[in-house]
Amino acid sequence: MVDAVIEGIRERIAAAIQVNQSVGIQVPENRHGDLQEAIFDSMCRNTHTTWTYVTVSKTFDYLTKTFKEGTKQTNIKFIDCISRAAGISEIVSNCIYIESPVMLEKMILEILNNFKGMKRDLDKYIVIDSLSALMIYNDPEIIREFMSLVMNRSRSENIHVVSILVEEEMDSSKLIQLNDKIIVLRDSFID
Repeated sequence: MVDAVIEGIRERIAAAIQVNQSVGIQVPENRHGDLQEAIFDSMCRNTHTTWTYVTVSKTFDYLTKTFKEGTKQTNIKFIDCISRAAGISEIVSNCIYIESPVMLEKMILEILNNFKGMKRDLDKYIVIDSLSALMIYNDPEIIREFMSLVMNRSRSENIHVVSILVEEEMDSSKLIQLNDKIIVLRDSFID
C-alpha cells in the first residue's frame, strides 16, 4: 500500500513539473516522509536531469542515512540550511552548508551557482523542503520576497521549482500560491 501511495505521489509530481514551471506541494506532517521518498525516487530515476535539493527541515546527514542512493547521485546537489546552525560541519562534495536558514541571499546565490554554466535546454530542478520550516526562522513577508525572487530567477534560467509546505508547521498557504500548480496531499488521497 505504501509503495502504491509513493508511486502515485511520484507520478503526480513528475507530470505536474513537466507541464508547469513551479509546483507547490502541501503535505500533512505524517505524509512528509512519503513525499520525500517519492521526490528522491524521481530524482534518482531521472539521471539526465540536474537537481538542487534545499533542505531546511532535515539535515544532510539524515537524508544520507534515509536516502543513501539519492545522496550519492552525481546529478543531485544539496544545500543544507540547518546543520551548521546545529553545530554540524562536514565537508562533502555534493552538499553546500549554509550557516543559518536566515541567510536567504546566500541560499539564492548557492542555488543559482549550482546551475551556472549548464546548457539552457538541460532539465534543471530546485526542490525547497520546506517553506514552512523557513517560516520558523524568518518573517513571512521576507520568505514571500525570497520565493518571488527564486521563482523569477528560475523562470529566466528555465529552472523548475518544487516547493514543499508542511501544513501543520505554519499557516503559510499564501506562499504556496506563488506556484503555477498546487498539489495537496492528504492522509489518504491526492487533490
